[in-house]
Amino acid sequence: MVFDLNDPMAVEVVQTYLQSARLQVHRVGLTSGSFDLIHFHHALYFIRCRRYCDVLIVGVDSDEFVRERKGEGRPITYDSRRVMMVDMIKPVTFAFIMNNLKDFRTAARLTTPSVIFKSDAFLGRESEIVCKEYAGEIRIIRDVVDHSSTTEILRQAAKIVASE
Repeated sequence: MVFDLNDPMAVEVVQTYLQSARLQVHRVGLTSGSFDLIHFHHALYFIRCRRYCDVLIVGVDSDEFVRERKGEGRPITYDSRRVMMVDMIKPVTFAFIMNNLKDFRTAARLTTPSVIFKSDAFLGRESEIVCKEYAGEIRIIRDVVDHSSTTEILRQAAKIVASE
């Protein structure tokens, strides 16, 4: 389910669901990212996160937040479409658009995750992970050996176009 972090009724629905899940000893996980041009490794990341939780909540960076982090020309796909695509991936329970790190903090405070997931870009930099005070655990999900990021896919595509 896609929900709006700024809609009190939507947040209440999510919190009610999480309360019920916790009564059944279910673990809640939280992660975030750009997820521009959804590809296999994004789905694999979510599958690997779900190994450690029963409910997975995903923050999808807004268009402005992606541009701020990745530069002009990004994102390729609008945030409204990216959040829907992320939500359609089976391991994801809830997804929301995240405008900044403050929104991630709000999501962490409202959902009190059992675990926050980050990619191995944070390996050795765990102290930089925001909101760890809201989670019972921080878990780094290592990239698979043949990992291709959206940035790498775009680099490869640009090389092909340039050679034509």
